[in-house]
Amino acid sequence: MIAVIGEMTVSFRKNGDVWARRFSGLGYNWAKKLKEEKKDVLLLTVLPFGGLGKEMADDLVSNSIVFDPDMHMPLNPVIEVEDECFLRSSSSLALSTERLSDALSYFSDVKSVVVSSNLLSYNPVSSAILDSLSFMYPQPRVAVDTGFNPKAIGQEEMMRRRFEELSSCISSFLATDDKDAILDFLR
Repeated sequence: MIAVIGEMTVSFRKNGDVWARRFSGLGYNWAKKLKEEKKDVLLLTVLPFGGLGKEMADDLVSNSIVFDPDMHMPLNPVIEVEDECFLRSSSSLALSTERLSDALSYFSDVKSVVVSSNLLSYNPVSSAILDSLSFMYPQPRVAVDTGFNPKAIGQEEMMRRRFEELSSCISSFLATDDKDAILDFLR
């Protein structure tokens, strides 16, 4: 099984008189891409409480993507970008070492992990990911999708430190924005 640690967001775009909803986020996109590759996938993300969280969970189930139902939290405020409104679900930034470690030990057949570099740009989730992955046994292959630009939020130094720490404690580690290279690494 491949675990993906990343975001699943909800966005709404005005389409005439109605709002069209879609799910996105680096974690969600990776989970769907890996599922298309016929892989067993676990998405470790936070889902919001209530109806929206149920719709997100239903979407994951309909796409045959496994998730941890214990990872629920209240919604964050809406973010508006141009003509689209995003609900940052319950913020994967709130993932803790305990939640991640519990999920990774429960789903003990995880052999590889894809991590959204966005989550490595913020603490405490960055430390939680590092701690959870470094204590896994046997150690998984870990790929970080660096498609997120940490310079946009001034977090490039933290990202650089996390890459160094991950590469020193994970024997099979790759950090790149090349999706094909990550897929090859995971095979």
